[in-house]
Amino acid sequence: MPKVTSMYKAEVKEKIIRAAIDSFAQTGFDRTKMEDIAKRLGLSKGTIYLYFKSKEDLFLAICEHNMQQSDREDAGLFVRKDNIASDAEQIYDNIRRREQGNDRVMLEMVAESARNPKLKKAMYELHVKVHEHVMQAVKSKIDEGFLRKDVDAASLAIALVALYDGLAVNRMLGISDAVNKKAWVTMIKTMIAGSS
Repeated sequence: MPKVTSMYKAEVKEKIIRAAIDSFAQTGFDRTKMEDIAKRLGLSKGTIYLYFKSKEDLFLAICEHNMQQSDREDAGLFVRKDNIASDAEQIYDNIRRREQGNDRVMLEMVAESARNPKLKKAMYELHVKVHEHVMQAVKSKIDEGFLRKDVDAASLAIALVALYDGLAVNRMLGISDAVNKKAWVTMIKTMIAGSS
């Protein structure tokens, strides 16, 4: 029997995450079953469970995957103050691309978490991770001198996440992405100007 390499496992895990994103976007989190994701890939449901113990676990893995991508893609941004607008636009575009249109899925999951304690716990853990992730990025910009030393990194991180979440609701209500992007850039410029 051939040995399963860690690279093969990573590839399968990545394929499962991509298939889950597509499934959640197409049919919603609550209506997607693990077997639907398995069928999409031509795998057994048992294979999916080798990598993810539950649908909530798979959702958290998707979010972790997106945060790791953000570290790679956004690393060179907010280095020079004269690039604030273009960097803010780039971050917005990067987040939108990583989400792959999953705003609806996220909002459905927030609503579903009111009825599903297991999902509520997973959503809470995700929110804590996202805030921590953004806070670390803010702290690194403070350490680099891009932001003032007296900036409250935790509060700024919460504000940034809340801003983006609010724009996601706007998109769901039909506000154009161009209007949302302009609001994002304006607020980022204003926040950085006030904290520089």
